[in-house]
Amino acid sequence: MARFGKWDDLLKEPAPPGGLPYMRGIWHYTRGLAFAATGRLEEAQRSRDSLAAIRDATPEDAVEDLNSAKALLSIALEVLAGETALKRGDNAEAVKHLEEAVKGEDASHYSEAADWLYPARHHLGKALLAAGRAAEAEAVYREDLKRYPENGWSLYGLARSLSAQGKTAEAADAEARFKRAWAKADVKITASAF
Repeated sequence: MARFGKWDDLLKEPAPPGGLPYMRGIWHYTRGLAFAATGRLEEAQRSRDSLAAIRDATPEDAVEDLNSAKALLSIALEVLAGETALKRGDNAEAVKHLEEAVKGEDASHYSEAADWLYPARHHLGKALLAAGRAAEAEAVYREDLKRYPENGWSLYGLARSLSAQGKTAEAADAEARFKRAWAKADVKITASAF
């Protein structure tokens, strides 16, 4: 639901049981994203505070699949802080947090499927575009496409970043690739992350 911006549905989801702290942390993370996306920034901050408390209480040796639960919750904190800052219009703060999220994700161990929900680079590229830093956004999307070839989310962002730089032919190519990747999707996107 968070991946596809289903904010109303997401906010109806009940909290996981208290005995599942990692899952409860991710629940607070996704709720925080929903609150931030819908302009409810005080509630997003409360969700972030709850997530931070769970992360801080997580033992160093707790794992989720192949990765530290604390490290994964730290990625969630950075993405949520970045998205909240972006919604407040603080693009520099958003970029700072999202760069930290990307570092955390890059430091995680490979697992199939990945232990982190979806690439933090999608959020970072969106924030860089909002900050008017299109060349940096282009680099972020290109790196993501090395990791996840022909990923529609990054192709969308790449096309926007190239267009913002006046790279018309490259932007048209990226747009065509996006349209191929997204041809059967039932969700329309306006950024590389909701």
